[in-house]
Amino acid sequence: MLGVNKDVWRKIERGINPPPRKTILKKFCLLVHALSYEQSQLYALARRWEPHKDTNTTNHTLINKESNPDWIEAIVRENRPDYEHKYWGQK
Repeated sequence: MLGVNKDVWRKIERGINPPPRKTILKKFCLLVHALSYEQSQLYALARRWEPHKDTNTTNHTLINKESNPDWIEAIVRENRPDYEHKYWGQK
């Protein structure tokens, strides 16, 4: 309904990807029937967003030194942002 892939949205919810553009946030507010003050709070939170501490890491309780390399790669892939942002786009 928003035109955002569910995997990308999951990473937005987890703080891996930054919030979507304001136009998508407006559509989201319409879909969930957000009140005007809730919409304002959502925009304010989006402006103050910082990436989750697990972004671009292998942080996971199931991973350790002896973990299967395929598992480690899967965790890294799951914690990797889907598009560039000022916090990690330069790496």
